[in-house]
Amino acid sequence: MSDIWNEGVSIVIPTYKRPDGIKNALESLIGQSAGKRALEIVVADNDPKASAKDLVANFAKSSAIDVIYKHVPQPGVSNARNGALSVARGRFIAFLDDDMKALPGWLDELVKAALKYEAGITFGPAIAVMPNADDPLNPFMEPFFSRIANAPEGYITKCLGTGGCLLDLSLCDMPSPAFDPIHNETGGEDDALFHHLTSRGAKVAWAIKAESFEIVPAARATPKYMWKRNFAFGQGPAQEEADKGIMGALGILKWMIIGLVQFLAFAPAWLVLRLLGQPFYIHFRNRCAQALGKIFWWNNFRQKLYGVNATTSIA
Repeated sequence: MSDIWNEGVSIVIPTYKRPDGIKNALESLIGQSAGKRALEIVVADNDPKASAKDLVANFAKSSAIDVIYKHVPQPGVSNARNGALSVARGRFIAFLDDDMKALPGWLDELVKAALKYEAGITFGPAIAVMPNADDPLNPFMEPFFSRIANAPEGYITKCLGTGGCLLDLSLCDMPSPAFDPIHNETGGEDDALFHHLTSRGAKVAWAIKAESFEIVPAARATPKYMWKRNFAFGQGPAQEEADKGIMGALGILKWMIIGLVQFLAFAPAWLVLRLLGQPFYIHFRNRCAQALGKIFWWNNFRQKLYGVNATTSIA
């Protein structure tokens, strides 16, 4: 690694068959900076047909930021992120997904907060932009897509999603590979990484001004998709305990009991509000999905949301 990259920033964008998404994400990086640090954009194209190659090449011709294109032909969310990291040169790794837009100042605010708080992991607000403006369910689905800590700038204890976050590799004891391929189709690769890093002392910071948008496609803004996503989210804690082997048995039991209690608490509200035609029912339906995920956490019930199962803009 050359000296400039000892303080440099690599902006990583994994993409899979989303031409409009990757175009919007790249264009949102025009004008981004992080002081005088060297910057690069690394696009990991996870489509076996390399559908993003020409678009990225065209963007690179006029980009003031260096652009690296990496083809990762084996579909999988972990594969894509690991492929990008294999060529990224920066001390800082900023993640932006191909359904996101960085708002002005996003990168600079992430880096400033990371340095101020000596944080290995720094998150900024990812604000969902919902489709179908007239859908009465939107106000109640939007919070499940947004990633907001509801806290002032500073240290936080809860980790959010990878999209919109920054890693300071000098303060992170990274596993190899960084993202476990076991999560390629189901997701949860970021939770596993963050758990690994925080268990080894990495601090977590909240950069409240480092804002981005997550553009939610219509195919995801549905009760069916929300159920799958929340069920998978609910499985996470018990799966983390299961990864410990026999040492995690009590932890699994704890989360299963919590899931049962939550389901018994939320299910009546879901059913009553649904019968009354109240859109807020979707909130309790989502909470029920999370609760059941804690109960039915093992592999036979894993939800496949990524890789070849991802929601894309190309058939």
